Amino acid sequence: MVVKPLNHTADVGFLLEAESLEGLFQAALKGLLQVMFLFPPEGGSRRRRLSLEAEDLETLLVRFLNELIYLIQTKGFVPGRARVQVNKEAGGYRLTATLWGEPFQESLGFQGEVKSATFHGLQVSRENGVWKAQVILDV
Repeated sequence: MVVKPLNHTADVGFLLEAESLEGLFQAALKGLLQVMFLFPPEGGSRRRRLSLEAEDLETLLVRFLNELIYLIQTKGFVPGRARVQVNKEAGGYRLTATLWGEPFQESLGFQGEVKSATFHGLQVSRENGVWKAQVILDV
């Protein structure tokens, strides 16, 4: 799994690479946490589940990241680890995930609010057996 920061003039972005589609979504969580926290958790004692649907992988990735942002900034749950499953269904994709995390706390080194994941420059592709994505966050 690879997460590389992107230079972007107004927002924050990162490139992701993973061997599987599920790994790509797990890398997206890691990238988001690296943007938001100096010391993000790597797991956690609390668990949450989520289920999302979208017509394509780009929309699914944005919905996933925006749900994570909501959980962190509104519900005070910081997921440090995820088990993700993505299935192709009629009309699109379904993501189910189990998240393990901790309550939001100062010791995590919160670096500032993220407004949302955007569709700007968003790409999800599979090249030579490797899943890749580019994500831009509105901060």
